[in-house]
Amino acid sequence: MNDDAPKIDPAPDVSREALQALRGDFLYFNVAGSGPTFPVAHRAADAYREWLSSVGMFSHVGYDAYNAGLDATRADIAAAIGDEGGATRVALAQSATDGLNTLVGGLRLRPRLPRRGGALIVTTAEEHGSALLPVFARRTRGDRVQVIPHRDDASFLEEVRRAFANEAEALVMSLVGCKSGKVLPVADAARIAHDAGGTVIVDCAQALGQYPVDVHSLGADAYAFLGYKWLHGPLGVGAFWVKDPTRFESTRLGWRSQNAMDLEGAVTLKPEASRFEIGTVDAGAFHGLRQTLAVHRRLGSTVAQRVRALRARLLDRLADLPFTIHSRPTDPTGIVVAAPKGAPALEVVERMWSEQRIVVKHLSEPGLEAIRISFWALHQDGDIDRLADAFARTLASPVR
Repeated sequence: MNDDAPKIDPAPDVSREALQALRGDFLYFNVAGSGPTFPVAHRAADAYREWLSSVGMFSHVGYDAYNAGLDATRADIAAAIGDEGGATRVALAQSATDGLNTLVGGLRLRPRLPRRGGALIVTTAEEHGSALLPVFARRTRGDRVQVIPHRDDASFLEEVRRAFANEAEALVMSLVGCKSGKVLPVADAARIAHDAGGTVIVDCAQALGQYPVDVHSLGADAYAFLGYKWLHGPLGVGAFWVKDPTRFESTRLGWRSQNAMDLEGAVTLKPEASRFEIGTVDAGAFHGLRQTLAVHRRLGSTVAQRVRALRARLLDRLADLPFTIHSRPTDPTGIVVAAPKGAPALEVVERMWSEQRIVVKHLSEPGLEAIRISFWALHQDGDIDRLADAFARTLASPVR
């Protein structure tokens, strides 16, 4: 019998054939929603789950391995985001949504005089509901919210500067916008907020795995991540990084949050970021995330290079079709948003699936009715051409 937990493969096969999880009878252009899990990550997760079940999670063997595996996951995540050796600043979560709720809900803000109203939290019109909803929920605690549009970096940063001159206390923004694929000026905005004593939280759900993330050079106070979009890891895994855990209140507590508790209810929380973790998690899924990160270490810069090439090809093909392009050509991301001219976006999305067997995403936001096309390094030039040809047929033919 083997008491040793399964290991990840440090040098996995990173060929397109080895990493492709999808069936071959359709095309998938919704990686920004969820990236199909790499088969090697599936196998790693399943092998770990089977082994942990065989030894009993709360046996001496299982419990020690469970904790060691989660420690290793935090260390691997820290290294992937530019904080080698910074595992104590990483907390594991179910998703970026989970992390954002913990961070935004736990923001420690200075109390305001009643005549001024609550603390002012600034966010952007580029945000996903997973960031906007917990921000808006702060209103029930008396806080105020200002949503700033992003037309261009200069005007956006000027609005941020004006908000913090008006005593804003926190900024919540994405590194890569889910509604446009824009790379937002996080580092510049963080400097403005910090000069005014503010706290900055960054949603990296659309960044990690396709766009470099370095938590120190970006300069924010906290970042939220997930493993199953651009990383192509197992579903239900995420994490967040905090520079100083004491700047955030622990609003949820559980057996993994604390070092000690007495019978009077006095709780001593862990000093590290894992104080924000509360209960039992699927350690096998996080083991699969570690395997996914090993894939990305091997792929290196080839992902970014491939995404840029595919983006250029897609924009070139869309230029000949009746679309209004909402995405900037210079952004190095696998997200392109376009609105069809003369046809409802939802109808086009539905027909692309029913008639062409191609998955694209309908975006319906205030002021935005469009189609989001999101692709990754596993896509081929021919996939882009097939997508463009399918759009051409769909837009040229009337509804049946």
